[in-house]
Amino acid sequence: MRLTRGADYGARGMIRLARAPQGQIMLVGDIAADEGLPESYLAKIFQELTRCGIVRSHRGAGGGFSLARPAEAITLRQIVEAIQGPIALNTCLETGAANRCEQVDRCAIYPVLKRAQQQLLSILDETTLAELVSQEI
Repeated sequence: MRLTRGADYGARGMIRLARAPQGQIMLVGDIAADEGLPESYLAKIFQELTRCGIVRSHRGAGGGFSLARPAEAITLRQIVEAIQGPIALNTCLETGAANRCEQVDRCAIYPVLKRAQQQLLSILDETTLAELVSQEI
């Protein structure tokens, strides 16, 4: 499993947005400039985060983006999955029976990958945006 560039940029943009005073609306161009990210790509990412209810889009004069909920209530998993979809270490671990491997019941690797995925998801679920902001150097 590898984070896409979009998930990386989205997380970095979200950290910058969360550093702003609560309720402040920020322009995507300012966030992109502060983080050294391509503005047009970050704008598309923030549109996806808006669709998923993680950020709020404000139109018109003074428009931009703000957090849709407190940083303490947004997890790193929510950010990543909003941008790149459900996290799976292998196709056999993707949700839905269509992706289930016919070998899974006798596969020695499957239980190890399943346990690793559970630990990864647990860490991402436990890591909030507020925590990332507080750890930033």
